[in-house]
Amino acid sequence: MSLSRDLIIAVYVAVVLAVVVLAVAAHRDGTRLASLADVFGRLSARRFGRVAVTFGWWWLGWHFFVR
Repeated sequence: MSLSRDLIIAVYVAVVLAVVVLAVAAHRDGTRLASLADVFGRLSARRFGRVAVTFGWWWLGWHFFVR
């Protein structure tokens, strides 16, 4: 079974919207959610995390900006 292009785009849009909602919710007072800056800061604290973040940005750029 092959996923259609529209379904894949809809999933990406849903993921982006979920990230935006969580990022906004993280900046509310009294929340226990970590902000994106905190998450990336903790990831970047160790070498494996820096490599993972770099690979993630590479993958994102390759799939969205190379075409």
